[in-house]
This record gives sequence, structure tokens and C-alpha cells, in this order.
Amino acid sequence: MTQHRFFCEGLEEGMREAVLSQGEAAHACKVLRLRTGDACQLLDGQGHLAEAEIAEIDRHRVRCAILSAQSFPLPCPKLRLYIAPPKGKNWDILLKMATELGVTRITPILCRYGVSRPDEAKDGWRETLIAACKQSGNPWLPQMDAPVAFAEAVAQSVGERGFVGMVPRHAQENAVDAPESSGETLALWIGPEGGFSPEEEEALLQSGIHPLTVGRWILRVETAVPALLGALLKK
Repeated sequence: MTQHRFFCEGLEEGMREAVLSQGEAAHACKVLRLRTGDACQLLDGQGHLAEAEIAEIDRHRVRCAILSAQSFPLPCPKLRLYIAPPKGKNWDILLKMATELGVTRITPILCRYGVSRPDEAKDGWRETLIAACKQSGNPWLPQMDAPVAFAEAVAQSVGERGFVGMVPRHAQENAVDAPESSGETLALWIGPEGGFSPEEEEALLQSGIHPLTVGRWILRVETAVPALLGALLKK
């Protein structure tokens, strides 16, 4: 049976009911055509997941009765993705993949060879992340940063254990040790479709960020994200 999930901010332990936002209520009523008594799940992006059922539908208002609730800790280790945004639909695809794989923070970086250079975070990015949480059941909504210049991102990464997706010539340096502590952040850097510039690549290596490759060939960005995150997650 299909599990219907809705994003519902402000879930707390002990809550017995929750009211869906107007957008979620419209989706429940007009798109899914749910009725009173239908089962659903609620998640708030802050680690809470509740089993519920539709208790009342009144025009554009949907009230849910909460039957049980769970709180999930943040994934350990925390995963941060530094990525140069690609153009078009690939960016939405990458945001969904990162959410489904448990990335806790996404930082768009503006690189020399980047083809897309957004100057601020877009409202649609958050909506894409929420949709991915609902689809996957991940109760943690990733933190979505505003785009930052490459040099600023490198400065922000101090204290993180970082890995950068590079071409296969670095394959011999591919070891990924297990996290040293549960609070450690593993950071993955993925450049634009044209790759990091030589200067950017050198800056990453000089900062102690380790080369990471999967397979023998150069990967497209939409292949690199799940493949390289998978290499980190298996540890």
C-alpha cells in the first residue's frame, strides 16, 4: 500500500493532533483525494516522524490525529556536500539524491568553470528537498546554504574531514577511513561539469582534502554524487 507522507513543521513529543499547511492540505484533498480515517505519516524535517490518520477535512483545512511518533537522531557521521550547481533539471536531481542519501548540509560553490552561478538560494530548492524527504521517509531536512565563492567555502571547511571527487589519476589515494567520532563531519566536494580549475584543485589538496574516485573513468556530475556519497557512507 502506498504510504502518504506530509511535511508538517512543529511536531513535538506528546502531540495528539496536527494541522497540515494549506499546500499540503490541498495535495492531500485534491490530488490524493484522501478521506477521513485514511492513514498517513507526518515529518517535520527536524527528526520527527509520526504515524497519523486524517481526522477532519474542512474546505482547505486538514486536521490529523497523531497515533504514534518517533524521534530520529541526526545521521552519524554528518555529511556535508560542497557542489558546483549544474544547469537545468540536473540540479533538482542532485538535491533529491543528496537528501535520499542522508546529506545533512548542502553548500553550493561558485567555481571558475561553473556554468550556473546563482547569487542566492532559491525557494524552489527547499521545496525540492522537502519532496525528497517525503518520498524517501528521511525525517531530516538538509540545511541548504546560500551559494558561496570557492575560497570562502574552503575557509568554512576547517575542522571537517574532506574528500574531493577527482579524475582517476588519483585512484591510488582512495582510502576512506571510518569516522573518528560520531560528531565528525565528512565533507564531499564535487566540482562543475568542467572540473575544478588547477588552482582550485591545488587549494583543496593543500587544505588537507583527500582525493576520492570511483571506477576508472571520468563521471558525470549526476553519477558522481551518488557514487561518491556511497563510498563515504559504506564506512
